[in-house]
Amino acid sequence: MQIRFAEAANSELNDACDWFERQQAGLGVRFRRDVREATLRIAGSPLLFPVEQEDVRRYVMNRFSYTLRYVLRGDEVWIVAVSHQHRRPDYWVERVQY
Repeated sequence: MQIRFAEAANSELNDACDWFERQQAGLGVRFRRDVREATLRIAGSPLLFPVEQEDVRRYVMNRFSYTLRYVLRGDEVWIVAVSHQHRRPDYWVERVQY
């Protein structure tokens, strides 16, 4: 499976990396690495993670309070949101085309 990030999700990833890096040198790099590891797990077993809404699945990250929300489209995994677990729930719903 190939992983793709929606434009908004990619912006969220970059914003989070920048924020973490401002908090502590190297933390943004660790966050990006953890997101990369998460996407590899998702690509390896995309149906393993629970459905949150309609066909949107979620992968809850362990070390950081972030969730990757994704949909399967053919042989691709589309990451639609890189969202903080305690801020603005469901803001990403409008991004998903059903």
